[in-house]
Amino acid sequence: MIKNTTKKGSKKLFKVLTGVIVGGAIGSILGLTLAPKKGKETREYLRDRSMDMFLQGKTYLKEDKKIGFFKRCLIKLLTPKKK
Repeated sequence: MIKNTTKKGSKKLFKVLTGVIVGGAIGSILGLTLAPKKGKETREYLRDRSMDMFLQGKTYLKEDKKIGFFKRCLIKLLTPKKK
């Protein structure tokens, strides 16, 4: 009984992950082909944005080690959002 449930759960998870990956790929392709900017501008934007996201993730990991995951989440939730 337990093995059967685990197999069903892993099949559902596989289907969901496959859908997310395929949907992301299709969305990326459509977004890049229908983009209003030129190719060079789009590549520069994507490069700059991905570097920003990488550095932001790196900063979050450093903060996570210092003050802990749950404390950081509470701080983020309780801090008013900038407009």
